[in-house]
Amino acid sequence: MSDQVQAGAENQAPQTRPDKHVSLQTVERLSVYRRVLEELDRDGVEYIHSQQLAGLVGVMPAQLRRDLASFGTFGNISRGYNVYQMGRTISRIMGTDTTQSVALFGVGDLGRALLSYRGFEERGFHIAVTFDVDQEKVGRVFAGRRCYALGELATVLPHYEVRMAILASRPEGLQALADQVVAAGVHAILNFVPKRVTPPQGCFVENTDISAKLEKLSFLARAQATA
Repeated sequence: MSDQVQAGAENQAPQTRPDKHVSLQTVERLSVYRRVLEELDRDGVEYIHSQQLAGLVGVMPAQLRRDLASFGTFGNISRGYNVYQMGRTISRIMGTDTTQSVALFGVGDLGRALLSYRGFEERGFHIAVTFDVDQEKVGRVFAGRRCYALGELATVLPHYEVRMAILASRPEGLQALADQVVAAGVHAILNFVPKRVTPPQGCFVENTDISAKLEKLSFLARAQATA
């Protein structure tokens, strides 16, 4: 199956209509598509066919087209998809075409490293405010962000219009912290603490255990060495 050709100007915006039953796997692949499209755009590539894009991201062309079809019709011409336009469209689908404010809980070594990571800003996420239980950190400014006491989150978060949070705090009391954050209006949490959090009602939680990822790589590397 080749790329479909839709009549109209080549700069025509794709007509997207989100499917309410899109899988999380599709969402994860969309993020990969966008990253690759951004790399191609920086390299000066203007158009790409679905077969080429699928090869770069490691999926079958039919899978890529099914993923895109979940969101409606994407306009393209015989030369293939417009790289810049498709990247922007996926950003709109993901809700990252405008900057979103994020709250960071915990400004220890990991928290400060996350504050310094420029990749968040490049992807449309701005860590706007931080919180910590350590009174020596409360009131200080870290990488341009003021640190507040945990007890202030209910009044501070609405001021920054925060709907997403990153947890980089201590494991103790983590579930209670997540419950507090959600009660203050947060709908999504990225958890870097090596302790799982049960998603409170009305919230999505993504648990990311860096040590577990290293353990996986260690196993794969050892298996390869002994093969």
